[in-house]
Amino acid sequence: MGRPEKPIATLNLGLLALAGWLREIRTNAQLTYVELAARTGNAYSATTLQRAASGKHIPRLPVVEAYAVACGGSLEQARRRWRHGRAVEHSAALAFGSAPLPRLVENAAELRAALREMYHRTGAMPLREMERRAGLGRLPRTTMRRMLDGTTMLSKDQMLVFLTVCDVPEREHQDWLDALSRVWDKRHSWYDNKLFKNLPEPTGTNLHKPVEQFIRDERNHRMERKPPSGRGRSTSNAGAQRSQFARGRPANKNGKRLKLGVTTNG
Repeated sequence: MGRPEKPIATLNLGLLALAGWLREIRTNAQLTYVELAARTGNAYSATTLQRAASGKHIPRLPVVEAYAVACGGSLEQARRRWRHGRAVEHSAALAFGSAPLPRLVENAAELRAALREMYHRTGAMPLREMERRAGLGRLPRTTMRRMLDGTTMLSKDQMLVFLTVCDVPEREHQDWLDALSRVWDKRHSWYDNKLFKNLPEPTGTNLHKPVEQFIRDERNHRMERKPPSGRGRSTSNAGAQRSQFARGRPANKNGKRLKLGVTTNG
């Protein structure tokens, strides 16, 4: 079994439990780190696996998962212990308990605060790893970063994927979706939406359209009616003269083109 490992020295009780558990399942499996690396298909080296159980820092989740599977340990327990270690690490810098529960959320700021706290409570998995586990295009890390920074909000589908990747129990998903629905209704209600507060009320054939569809159609209609930005056009008399001289054609003070050889007075 090689030399005995050094004692685990860390103030993070979650990391202490994780490293101790990793060492325990390897001892029970009677594997050296070289043999352990071979069981992972050499996806991770013996040095990486030994460092994962050293207790010096929290290893990456894929390493912990590969370590546990190779030793015949529980994958669910490996993830739970990893998340607990990460949560303890982040709790020193965050005041857990300051955000409301999902069923008590009333506005977008509270929902973002609740999501941030839940994200850190469940281990604050690196966003790149979350994006990989969610599947291509289902949960972009840029969207998650903007949500955590408070500049955007997840869609319903993205919320479900986010909760699943964070290992939030399925029985709690509906509370989060209800909170998202309340926030969305408030931010996008007909009279509270500042962007469209001056739009006419739906009438006639528009009366039977959902509000969101009516707003979308009205936005597209306004964009179609929007005048051109003026790019490539002269918007003033001075601009007209500059345009003429730039092409080597003289212009009078009113900006009209002059025929070559013709002069004007004044």
